[in-house]
Amino acid sequence: MHFDREILSAVLRDMDAEKSARTERFASRRADIYQKIPRICEIDRALSNTAAAVLHAALQNGTDPTAAIEALRTQNLSLQAERRQLLVQFGYPADYLDEVPLCAKCSDTGYYGTQPCDCLKKRYTHHLTEVLSTTLPIQEQNFEQFRLDYYDPTYSARLGLSARDNMKMNRNTCREYADTFSQRSPNLLLYGSTGLGKTFLSSCIAKVVSEHGFSVAYETAIRIFSSYESVKFNSTDAEEAARRIRKYEQSDLLIIDDLGTEMSTGFTTSALYGLLVERLMRHRPMIVNTNLLPVDFEGRYSPAIASRLTGDFIPLRFFGDDIRIIKHKDGHS
Repeated sequence: MHFDREILSAVLRDMDAEKSARTERFASRRADIYQKIPRICEIDRALSNTAAAVLHAALQNGTDPTAAIEALRTQNLSLQAERRQLLVQFGYPADYLDEVPLCAKCSDTGYYGTQPCDCLKKRYTHHLTEVLSTTLPIQEQNFEQFRLDYYDPTYSARLGLSARDNMKMNRNTCREYADTFSQRSPNLLLYGSTGLGKTFLSSCIAKVVSEHGFSVAYETAIRIFSSYESVKFNSTDAEEAARRIRKYEQSDLLIIDDLGTEMSTGFTTSALYGLLVERLMRHRPMIVNTNLLPVDFEGRYSPAIASRLTGDFIPLRFFGDDIRIIKHKDGHS
């Protein structure tokens, strides 16, 4: 699993801020209680000082500290019981001053030893989903909202099945892909005319994969190539473009939308080839959406790119009537 550094840093900052706020809140509680119930202040001071004093005396005298430790334990338990009783007596919960971390496993540090804690992964996934939702309408575009009734159920002798049956297979394939996604997942090539659901199903996959804690980069081909151009020609946004490129190259899943809508140049061909090879070599899955047919790849780009897109991707063909037009008619019928 690859963590997006910016999102991970934001999550850790939030955790640290929450921990600091909680510490300040308990410090304020203690100050208030100490003023109202001075005996509790005496108890806390005794609890913090007696341990060091008893151990120091035992070690200084060269005696076995076991008996002293047991006596200290008994004394501390008595003081703690008195502390709880006083809090309850004055109308407070017995644990009112107990500053317990939200996560007992990592004590709210985000790491258990050297490994990310489950609480950090959960927060990261939530933050990642929020970030992704600013790019994609993943709340509206999800598998539960996908409608097969927009696709013609009429059997096509030429294609061997109906548009609806074809889309049912595509939806099921995408659903399984999302549910079982891992860094060993294959690449998908979604191709066909506009308005057939390629972007919709890609959004569905992005939502599920991000909820499983994987990093997802979703971008149009035009913006991807624009980022590479900004870096190459040192444009004013070159630093931000370089950050985006790192996401394209390093995210667990890269989704390239609308491949073929960009201006075709030698530079875009070179950038696309470099990005494909980079991710293929590192076994980082991709999904490519395009209005082009596979037979058009070589003429549009190059034999090398055509070979990658047809040989290293599982093709899912989309055909039928433009869903956007159908929705528009339904909305005005």
